[in-house]
Amino acid sequence: MKKLGLTLYMIAGAGLILSGFATQEKGLKENNRQVLEKVEDDITELGDMGFKGYCPLDYKIAFSNGEKDMLVDCTGGDGVFDAAGKNGGEKVTYDISERSAAFEGLVGSVYQDGDEFQVVVPDYDIWLSLETMNDQALSAVIWHEGFHAYQNTHHHIAENVSSEILGETELAERVDGDAKLKQLFTKELEVLGKVTAKSEETENEEIVENAENTSDAREIALEYISVKNERDALLDEAVKASEDFYDMMEGTAFYVESHAVRYENGDAAYQKNYLDVASRYVDGGAKYYRRGMLECMLLDELDPEWKTSYEFDRPLDEVIAELVAE
Repeated sequence: MKKLGLTLYMIAGAGLILSGFATQEKGLKENNRQVLEKVEDDITELGDMGFKGYCPLDYKIAFSNGEKDMLVDCTGGDGVFDAAGKNGGEKVTYDISERSAAFEGLVGSVYQDGDEFQVVVPDYDIWLSLETMNDQALSAVIWHEGFHAYQNTHHHIAENVSSEILGETELAERVDGDAKLKQLFTKELEVLGKVTAKSEETENEEIVENAENTSDAREIALEYISVKNERDALLDEAVKASEDFYDMMEGTAFYVESHAVRYENGDAAYQKNYLDVASRYVDGGAKYYRRGMLECMLLDELDPEWKTSYEFDRPLDEVIAELVAE
């Protein structure tokens, strides 16, 4: 086995690195198994979310305590779950194996073993002690990191990434201290935020949009592209390419994650943890998660079928610009 190289590791969803160790019992713990069952239940309702062929349980899931990984094969046949219907809906005996931890400390990320991409997440007992701080279910992390495994398996995004892509830390150092860049990025988020229509429950429990936030998607797109072009003109090629890359890679994964959270925990959690903060600028890499998610939401309004043909080979704003130019 081999770890991802440093650059690849940084661009493969390494935002959850945590310190600390714990003792893990032999075999798959019941609460870890329940997390996988929750993901399976999500899949029954959410499917691939429009991204053709995406299923988070198509990839081996490693529950890590920082010293050992319990690697679970969920792919059917010898796997634990059958979300994709490979065994006629029957659950079968899962395969697990134990190995030394793929990463030092605790991490939510992907790990490359030959041509195979695996998901690595903290053991549930450890995650539970941290969940009150990050307000995120472990199942949502599997959806997010599983999407990175999908991006690399089906679309080879890390393999095809340009050498000019900057790490998130270096990128933040280049942009977060520039008042003009921050001002324009904030304006971009505010424009995109118009698409995050507030919703409320009717007596029939149907979701209806608040008219205050139902601005025409085309008008939002044109305004957004105008502001983004203004800001992009101030960037060098490496910074622009890096920002677009993180929008695409992390923004789409954050979008997928948000839908899983909405299904699992309801509209209130979705509103609080995603929509209410999406238009706020933050230093570091999180702003690209937010901008990319909002770009996905705008694309949903412009063309609900956009995901079926998206190959992760160009920036999301380029797709938006093409749709409004038609």
